[in-house]
Amino acid sequence: MEAAVRTEVAPEELRHVAKEARRLTDRLAERSREVTELPAVDDLLGRVRMYNPVIGEGHPAAPPITFSHDGDEVTGHYTLGSMHEGPPSFSHGGMTALFLDQALGHAASAAGRPGVTTDLTVRYRRPVPLGVPLRIWSKAVERDGSRTLVRGVITTAAEPDVTLVESEGRFLTLNRSQLERMFSHLADGQMSPGSIHD
Repeated sequence: MEAAVRTEVAPEELRHVAKEARRLTDRLAERSREVTELPAVDDLLGRVRMYNPVIGEGHPAAPPITFSHDGDEVTGHYTLGSMHEGPPSFSHGGMTALFLDQALGHAASAAGRPGVTTDLTVRYRRPVPLGVPLRIWSKAVERDGSRTLVRGVITTAAEPDVTLVESEGRFLTLNRSQLERMFSHLADGQMSPGSIHD
C-alpha cells in the first residue's frame, strides 16, 4: 500500500498495475469468509488478530508495531508511512486515535481488565510526523466495577518527554452474558472474557 500512495509512475502504467491487482484480488476472493466469521489464522485466546488494522501482520495498512509490557504499562514502537497521512508529512488524526485505542486496550488487558472501548478522548498537542520512529505508551490508572480508565501518549522515540498526542479511554470488561450476546455468531471456545481487548 505504501508504494501505491507514493508512486509517481505514468497513468498508463497505473492502469496496467490496477488490472493486475484486480486479477490478484479475484484470486484471493475465491476462498473468503463471511464478515461474521473469524479468520482461520486468528487465535483470540492467543491474542493473534492477523487482520487487525493496527497489529495485524496480514493487514496492509498496519505498520510493523511492537508492544512490550512492564506490569500494567504498555509501550509500543512504530513508524507511520504515507498511507497514514492527513496533513502533508503528518499522520491523519483518525489514524492517531486508532493507534491510541489499540494501545489503551492492550494496557487494560495487561492490568487484567480486558474489555471493549466505551469512551475515547484524544487531545492533539503537536502533529505526529510520518517516517519518524514513534513511541506509544499506555497504562491503566483507575478501576470502577467492570470499567477501567486507561491513559496514553504518543511521542517520538527520540524525544519521549515531548507529548504529541495524549488520550484517555474507558474500557468495559464484558461478563459471560454480554459476551454471548455480542459474539453469539462465534463458535464455542473462541470467546472468553480475557480474549476481548480491542
